[in-house]
Amino acid sequence: MDRIEAKILINNLLKRIKQIDAEQYELPGVLTTGELDALNLALAVLGGATSPTLKPTATPPPAATVSSPPSIVLNLSIFELPQPSLKERLCLDFGTAMSKAALVLSGIDEDDVEEIHVLELGKPGDQREVSDTMLISSLYIDNSGLIWFGKKALDRSLVEGGNGERMRIDNVKRFLSERAMQTDVSAIYNPTQTQLKMGDLLLAYLMFMTWAANSDAAKYGVPRNIKRRFAMPCFSAEQSREVEGTLRTLLGQAQVLADTFGDSLHQGLRVEDFEEATKQLRSVSRQYDFVTEALTEPLGVANAILSTDSNTRRLTLIVDVGAGTSDVSLYRLHVDSDSGVRQALEAKGAARGIPLAGNHLDRALTELILRKAGVGSDNPRNVNIRSNLALNIRDYKEALFIGETLTVRLLDGQVVDIEINELIELAAVQTFRNELRQCLVDTLETVDESWVGVASREGLAVILTGGGSKLAMVQELTSGQLEVKGRTIRLLPTAAFPDWLRREYPALEDDFPRIAVSLGGGRESLIHHQLAQVTAGDVLSAPVLDRF
Repeated sequence: MDRIEAKILINNLLKRIKQIDAEQYELPGVLTTGELDALNLALAVLGGATSPTLKPTATPPPAATVSSPPSIVLNLSIFELPQPSLKERLCLDFGTAMSKAALVLSGIDEDDVEEIHVLELGKPGDQREVSDTMLISSLYIDNSGLIWFGKKALDRSLVEGGNGERMRIDNVKRFLSERAMQTDVSAIYNPTQTQLKMGDLLLAYLMFMTWAANSDAAKYGVPRNIKRRFAMPCFSAEQSREVEGTLRTLLGQAQVLADTFGDSLHQGLRVEDFEEATKQLRSVSRQYDFVTEALTEPLGVANAILSTDSNTRRLTLIVDVGAGTSDVSLYRLHVDSDSGVRQALEAKGAARGIPLAGNHLDRALTELILRKAGVGSDNPRNVNIRSNLALNIRDYKEALFIGETLTVRLLDGQVVDIEINELIELAAVQTFRNELRQCLVDTLETVDESWVGVASREGLAVILTGGGSKLAMVQELTSGQLEVKGRTIRLLPTAAFPDWLRREYPALEDDFPRIAVSLGGGRESLIHHQLAQVTAGDVLSAPVLDRF
């Protein structure tokens, strides 16, 4: 065991200690073998005993003095597997902060009932204390040249990057929307001599996510080449086609790399090994037929909420507020429990995404803390203080919204106290709040007049999903009214958890806002991008979702 791993384990132990009274503390639960080893190492060092042999943690010497990395043999067995059953589907929802996946099995025991399994990615990801069903979308390259993923990326970065000289990558997804795939990775993220592009890091994380999904899905007996769909944000038509094509290829490559490196991904992956494997993989053009449909995030949500249990006919605006983007679309949902009809029409021109979401609040909170501490661009430690703060800003934001107060100790020793109202009143946060509501107006302004007419008569149901859906400023979108094209539209709140899921899968309620996209994307019939120009008549290939 090396010193960094021991520090991480002991730090986690300290977090688990609870105070009983003024002079007593307790440590609930049991100790793992790793935690016991870490304590023994600490005892040996403090006691002056001979320390165990430690792994080197220093930055490796320049590439010219390092021997060539060992040859990597790609595992291409995925292409030799028999065709999988069409009754088994996987949907991957690669998120800015958290990633999710759902497995849906149809026609179990010769009936039409679907069996839904939200995969427990947190188990192979070793982050069950965070979530069983969600995988942290983070990546970190340590000083010895190992790539770490998820929770281990967070732990390693907090130990090595505490001085602000190193940074963790928490948002690999943005490289797609920002067209930064060919941008070089700077030294603050990559301390090795191996040159990497941002697209390489995106592929590396998708490899880890695919490995985690394979690991949990295996217990249901499904093959590794199971047909899979994937979710993506709402973009313009041109960018949507570009991102879809890129993701389709990356997810196929990620499966090959996950098979090649297997469980070793969880123990840290050498940058040199990853670079060699990707170079080999990209040298030959391959067809990844197991990667199938792409779906927008609102589309997945719409597919998750529909059932044939009760009659429904309403206009519904779906707002998915994630960590990186907020995505909106408008649907006419129709369910007839007698006939079994299950229809959903998406209003032509309604789907849109805006770059305002949880990360926007992270940046606002960061600037507020630094301003209150008086840390400006003229401060010689500005970059290091800011980098250190970035490692924990998501946790700080969550703590602030829950407790309404926050105390932060900066790298230079300053202590800053923040009240929730100080953040809410910031111009940047008010901009987020106003533009999110304006996005609803813009969506309705774009669609045909007939949709606005129905909404003004019947009201407009609003469904909120995504990690930011529980914020008070987002919840405001389900009440009040909008003025659109000279008409007043009442906004109607809806149940945060669909009735059919409450009856059949009640345990999913807490996680539903975040898993709705992958859950809906895995269902057998999927609402495709056929659109309706108007709400009645002039329908362009209205999709019918049956077998439910």
